Amino acid sequence: MRFLILILSLLPFTLPAQTVMSLSQAVNYAQEHNRQIQLAKLKVEDASAQIVERRAFGIPTLNANVGYNRFLELPVTILPEEFGIDPATGQVNPNFNREVRFGLKNNLTGSLNLRTIVLDPSYIVGLQAARAYRDYTAQELVSAQREMRYRVTEAFLPVLLVNENAANLDSNITVLETLYRETKAMQEAGFVELLDVERLELSVLTLKTERENLLAQKRNILNGLKMAIGFPMEQDLDVSGTLSELMREAGDAELAGKVAYESWPDYRVARQGLNLAQLNVRLNKFAYLPTLDAFANYQRIFNGDTFDGGFWASSSVAGLGLKIPIFDGLLTQARIQRSIVTRRETEVQVGLLEQQIEMTVRNARNQYSTAVQRLRDQERHLALAARIWGTTRTKYREGVGSSLEMNQAEQAMFAAQRQLIQARHDVIQTLFQLEKALGK
Repeated sequence: MRFLILILSLLPFTLPAQTVMSLSQAVNYAQEHNRQIQLAKLKVEDASAQIVERRAFGIPTLNANVGYNRFLELPVTILPEEFGIDPATGQVNPNFNREVRFGLKNNLTGSLNLRTIVLDPSYIVGLQAARAYRDYTAQELVSAQREMRYRVTEAFLPVLLVNENAANLDSNITVLETLYRETKAMQEAGFVELLDVERLELSVLTLKTERENLLAQKRNILNGLKMAIGFPMEQDLDVSGTLSELMREAGDAELAGKVAYESWPDYRVARQGLNLAQLNVRLNKFAYLPTLDAFANYQRIFNGDTFDGGFWASSSVAGLGLKIPIFDGLLTQARIQRSIVTRRETEVQVGLLEQQIEMTVRNARNQYSTAVQRLRDQERHLALAARIWGTTRTKYREGVGSSLEMNQAEQAMFAAQRQLIQARHDVIQTLFQLEKALGK
């Protein structure tokens, strides 16, 4: 018994708590945990490392080399016969041995090599291209973060829609249950038929079933939200906030202002891509120009049959190396032509993106205006349906109305409530789409 009490006392601390997020919290969570954002950030880090890598080509390099050789047997050199001619006789000395060995058994060499670029026009352009690529990946990250923000919003809004529909169903269930009890009491007193009670009971059961279906649907929608923000699937998640809190009217600039292409991160990415294409053309053209390198070498060598009786010798050299391109089989010309074609393709893509932005903004403005008008219509519809429901209910209580009329008015009002909630959702969704189309 004591063990069971101990387990029960620890249970609340071992069960994972449910996480509740607002829209802004969900967006912030996605920026840190979504895999696509993480990949985009790593791409920026890689581009920054490429700048350092490219810069390293223009920095002097210094290398140290150490080598040791131990001749187990010195190599043989064959001397010409002239070396064995006896000056006295003019003949080759018969004791002359043409096989000789030069060198000592131990050879230790240490050297320092310095090399640097003196003149290479492509180096500066290559460094500019690396920096431009870093800016390109940074803009891609901004674009990915923006796209992720709207993707999370699209996954978040349906949860609020389900929550408001469920809350509305709870309210309607409470109203109908009250009416059901009143009608049942009137039936027991003999004032109404059993059919009226059964109709109300069916309406209550229908709303409760609809609410259960909504809750099941909410679990699936929350799984989609977890996927969008990178949240663990095995943990519980819920949302906070209401559709009304996200409602606002679009401003005049949003509905009729001039479209600013530069506000689109995707457009800035495309312009940066065009800049990269132009730098690539310059880089390929510079392949025709000569390059000049400088080098210096210092070497110190030890020779000896033993390390006690050897000697050290030093040497040093410095120089320049000039490379002048003369003919490369038209390789550079082909590369230049291809880079020019790539630049033209990028220019066409930028133009297409401008047209797409214009079309997207126009469509988003039209969709938002339509959604706002539909919301106003649904507000009037609900007000009218509520008045009809109230009047029909009063007539039924006074005995001058039928339960069928009341049931029809009830269904019309419930439908108007659902349509109004959906209309609010659509206004908010089209507002976010308008902001996205405007590059916000």
